[in-house]
Amino acid sequence: MFEEFNIKQKDKYYLLFILIYSIILVAYYINFNNNLGIYCSDVYVYLLNALYYTGTNIRATGTIYLSPLICYLTSIFFRLGFVDLQAIYIVTGAFAVFGNIGFYILLKRYFNENLSLTGTIIYCSLTLYLTWLANGTLDIPAVSMTIWTALFTVIAIDDNPKYYQLAILFVILGIFTRYTILLTLPALALYYVYQKGFKIDRKDLKYILKGIAIGVILTSIIMASIITLGGGTFGAGNQISSGVSGAQGSQTDPAYNTDVSYYLTNFINFISNSHTVIDGNPVLDNPTPLAWGIIGIMIIGIGLWLYDNKRSPQKKDIIPLVFFIAAIVSFTRISSVITTLLVLLGIYFMGKDSENKAEYFMLAWIFSNIIFFSYYTIKVNRYILPVFPAIIYFILLSIDTINKRIKINENIIPIILIALFIIQAFAFTYTFDETNKFKTIEDVSDYIITNNPDYKNISIGTYNVRAYNWWLGENVLPIKSYDTETIDASNVTYYISDRIQNNLTNYTEIKNINNVYIYEKSV
Repeated sequence: MFEEFNIKQKDKYYLLFILIYSIILVAYYINFNNNLGIYCSDVYVYLLNALYYTGTNIRATGTIYLSPLICYLTSIFFRLGFVDLQAIYIVTGAFAVFGNIGFYILLKRYFNENLSLTGTIIYCSLTLYLTWLANGTLDIPAVSMTIWTALFTVIAIDDNPKYYQLAILFVILGIFTRYTILLTLPALALYYVYQKGFKIDRKDLKYILKGIAIGVILTSIIMASIITLGGGTFGAGNQISSGVSGAQGSQTDPAYNTDVSYYLTNFINFISNSHTVIDGNPVLDNPTPLAWGIIGIMIIGIGLWLYDNKRSPQKKDIIPLVFFIAAIVSFTRISSVITTLLVLLGIYFMGKDSENKAEYFMLAWIFSNIIFFSYYTIKVNRYILPVFPAIIYFILLSIDTINKRIKINENIIPIILIALFIIQAFAFTYTFDETNKFKTIEDVSDYIITNNPDYKNISIGTYNVRAYNWWLGENVLPIKSYDTETIDASNVTYYISDRIQNNLTNYTEIKNINNVYIYEKSV
């Protein structure tokens, strides 16, 4: 069935290299993240959800809808007795390895083995990618599912419609990993229209309907489990409706940011940077010469490609121009959905008579993601990861064009880039500012466990319930640090605070660990 992957003997060696490299890289970052500590608090939610799948419900009823695929796979480790945060590191790391293999196979449809290997190494060695690698977050697993969905869809459209079944299956699994996979579907639909037209081919329809049937069954099973565990509700409903309507993010969110150019202005740091500090979320600063080198390659390569594919302006060019102008006017004023639709219509009319439909497909991939995330006023750098497979395509297109136009050995640029990005992959951890604050929650929990072996049978109040529920169990109760009266009137044995409490009469400070304070109830 997999002959459409077009894997030759040389590809097998390249894939083996990618597999080994990816596993070593993931293992390296699991160790790094384990020493650094959890800096994205969402990971604690996924860990508690995974625990719920084993039968232990600690405040997970209202969040069980979040990434059931990742959480369920993590729960398998828990069932086997490995109840440790490294379990989710392993699961999310495995998805990264899976995505790297799929990306090589996808790139091989457009480039030779050397360029495909280069693109894969660049992708999984980008500093933005490394920042979120194997640390329990969902973005890299979601991009991996997007890559495989794109691969199966392209194969189904171009070679074998049976792959629609796998494509639809991966869409469903991708949605239950992270909803962002949906943002690339319009680009895949555009590619179908390019290749097949607006009418669905009968041969395609047969397998599309089979895939939909499989998807409906799978969705029903997953949804039934989620709703049952969620106490009869599906908490993602509001999020989905907000996303479809193009609703803005909440101003109370610490990542609230109205700068629509955020991802564009920080793009170069996402390639390679020399200073990383975690301030709420990781901030990547100081682009390296390697980042500027990639920008230079793209400017030269894309410039040469555009020159080689230039044509005289025609009347029909007015149509896409009108759509692009309308998209600019609508941007941030109506809905991200409307803006995306206008841009995709413009791209469709630009590319429908072109021989370069793959380039227009990749362009649609970028815009269908970046418009949504730029429009959305909650901005975290990891959100933009889904655009990078398509950006890598244009980097390789640039290298390929340069090699064809300039008389140099075609392996020189790929070899240099592979070497530099592999070095970056392992050196990147040294760009982080040294800190032990993300181990503080674990250290505070260990202090209580060590000093009170009966900690499971007492009540503990805390400012951060989701994190301490993971470390200390279901006896942890949420009390805000600023609510001094509630703390003083409570009956908790310990209260864990992220600020000094000067007005407590019933509690005494017993320990300060990195400015997290443990108060014990006075006898």
